[in-house]
Amino acid sequence: MDKKHQIIQAAIELFATEGYEKTSINAICAHVGVSKGAVFHHFKNKDELLREVFIRMAQIISEVGDTVSPINDGLPAKERLVNLLDHIFLSMANAEQKLYYQFDYQVRCQPSMQAILSDLIEERQQLMMASFQTILCDIPEADEIVDSQMLIAEIDGIALNYLFADSDYPLEAIKERFIKKTLLLLGV
Repeated sequence: MDKKHQIIQAAIELFATEGYEKTSINAICAHVGVSKGAVFHHFKNKDELLREVFIRMAQIISEVGDTVSPINDGLPAKERLVNLLDHIFLSMANAEQKLYYQFDYQVRCQPSMQAILSDLIEERQQLMMASFQTILCDIPEADEIVDSQMLIAEIDGIALNYLFADSDYPLEAIKERFIKKTLLLLGV
């Protein structure tokens, strides 16, 4: 991993665990073992680094969709929806990606971060909406906009609970019930 990616990874870890406001460039440098010059060689300032961290997190979300797309080719809407939800939960269960969920929580709780990332937050929201709407438009009982918003909100809630839960959180059982409930609601 090159220095730029090491800096981004350290920033993810520190922003996720300590918060953006409390994480200094010095702390990031110490975490990676680089000088401030190395950080500022790659990033103009801490805000630009924050934006790069968020972009990396958004790439993870895109990768879930990219993984599902070839699997879903030619399948009925029900199976495409189940595959998408299954992959979202698999991503959530990935220990390495738990930091991304912690970081996302920090973004939602810190207005200063939201201000810096407002355009990227909107882009990510549109990407998530599109991934669901593409499937839901093929389900007659679905209201593709409302149901997409509801699915995203519920998944965010589950992720938040999982993030702060003890190690015995029944994520797999919740996934199964969530998928069953969603299919029932949509009449598929």
